[in-house]
Amino acid sequence: MVLDEPFGLYFYYSEERRCDRYKEAESNPNYNFQPLFQDLINKAQKQSVFIKDMGRFIYDRADEAFLSHFEHSFLIRDPAKALPSLFAGWPDFSLSETAYAELYQLFEATKAFLGKVPPLIDSDDLVQKPEATVKAYCDAVGIPFMPQALKWQPKIRSEVLQWEGCWHTHLQSSQGFKEREGKDYVSIEDNDHLKQAYEYCLPYYQKLYEHRLKIE
Repeated sequence: MVLDEPFGLYFYYSEERRCDRYKEAESNPNYNFQPLFQDLINKAQKQSVFIKDMGRFIYDRADEAFLSHFEHSFLIRDPAKALPSLFAGWPDFSLSETAYAELYQLFEATKAFLGKVPPLIDSDDLVQKPEATVKAYCDAVGIPFMPQALKWQPKIRSEVLQWEGCWHTHLQSSQGFKEREGKDYVSIEDNDHLKQAYEYCLPYYQKLYEHRLKIE
């Protein structure tokens, strides 16, 4: 089972919501942290569950009891590329919505809990050397590498939550890992908000980058 950002439901839409980005939406008690987390635990008792989520949603819930339920790995992206994309969708984004500080805090908590560095991929490696990167990731987490998984048919996928006004249109039309082309984003150098965000995020990204899987 593959789940896309299940803790986003807690973060944005629960009675315990942590962000007002979608404050007009009705809250749902089923999305409160504990029932949502227990539902994930129940699912994992019946089958393997892979979750992609945002560090910002759960970094402050990541105690030993929480961390013990997962095999952890991390994906990072250069803020020079991530922030213009974020700005295109949310031009009013806050620094906390960049999520680099929270991701770093979650990474450090996970590293301390495990007593070792969890597998970490940089997205530039993933799109520039997809086969070598995915193989290195599979080796790191102990699952078989399947070359056929590097290609897929473009379509809307039920396992991917379609967040309001966000970034899934490109995903639906994609057929593999590759650099995006032809996207006319605002330049960081030309926007004060992006400049401030970049200066804030870059140190966290650099610290995380030091721990990336080295791809030959």
